Amino acid sequence: MKRSILLLSLLLCVFLAQAQFFQGFGLMGGLTLGRQKWWIDLPDGSESISRTRRLLRFNAEVFAEFVNHPNFRWRTELQYNQKGSLEKSDAGKFRNRLDYICWNNFLILRQEDFLGTPYFLIGPRVEYKLTQATESPVLSGIGFKPLHFTWSAGLGWEFVTYGALKPVVEVHYNPVINRSADQAPVAVKNRAWEFRLGFKVVFNTTGCPPVYK
Repeated sequence: MKRSILLLSLLLCVFLAQAQFFQGFGLMGGLTLGRQKWWIDLPDGSESISRTRRLLRFNAEVFAEFVNHPNFRWRTELQYNQKGSLEKSDAGKFRNRLDYICWNNFLILRQEDFLGTPYFLIGPRVEYKLTQATESPVLSGIGFKPLHFTWSAGLGWEFVTYGALKPVVEVHYNPVINRSADQAPVAVKNRAWEFRLGFKVVFNTTGCPPVYK
């Protein structure tokens, strides 16, 4: 009997600890505004640097947040992200499309307020290339790396609701750490802005917004 009570007490403590660590989960989706920077080796040995036009595509995320602290959170998320660029020249208009599955991790700095919760996110990403469809003649025969590392920083706003479901809106800037493609005579870096809308299911909530004196 004593062992059963001790075991139940231990399981209850583990459950409560996990409940305090795990803060919620959510879904988001939105627009990705991508562009690229190219380094092109010329026949005379010099290098030409050019920036493409922006191409508007889409993104989608599922995420979970951890750490029970009023000002700090850790978020891990799985993302589908459509990057790319648009090239316009005398030869025509060319769309370069790259689709990625990403594993992103962010430190969140947040401050709850009666009107809502603004927050700042920063952290690393690991990107795995799903598909590549590059129309530009400059990128003909150039293969983008199947796996590489990036990072991003962003701002978000969590809206106040009387319940566990919280609407969220975010904007991220996502440059890269290493080059997305590096195959002579061309090297490429992806850059993107992400605009997201979604919702978060929050645990350990009383259903009311915080009250400050």
